[in-house]
Amino acid sequence: MTENSKKLNDDNLEKFNKIILTLKDSLKISPKNYNLHISLGNEYLKLRRFELAFQSYLSAYDLEPKNADISVCIGCFHREVGNYNDAASALLNAIKLDKNCVKAYVDLSDVYFNLGQHKDGLEYLYKVDGVIQFDIENGLSVSKGNI
Repeated sequence: MTENSKKLNDDNLEKFNKIILTLKDSLKISPKNYNLHISLGNEYLKLRRFELAFQSYLSAYDLEPKNADISVCIGCFHREVGNYNDAASALLNAIKLDKNCVKAYVDLSDVYFNLGQHKDGLEYLYKVDGVIQFDIENGLSVSKGNI
């Protein structure tokens, strides 16, 4: 490793740690803010601090169990650590909560491909077309709603 890349990594680690400290301080003020828990989980996941990431996502889930985005985060966590069946369950829950959650469909497709279930992976990937409509004139439009 070159000296410059080591310094860059050390700088990034310092930045992540500052973000984490800021989020923890914010949670002291607003402990029921599920978005702060999600953000903290995301930062821990980037640092591969898996147990802390999962705890943060579960805290968010406890506060807002009907929030599809939180189920997506939990699904992405499980995918990241190789728990593909748990990832699929969480992502299916996200879709159940919000049938127009594009990220859940795309991530679920990826999970199924990782499980070797290519037909299921393609099925969920194709379902994204029912959620997203692309209009050349106006750009991307979410919530086509034909799923």
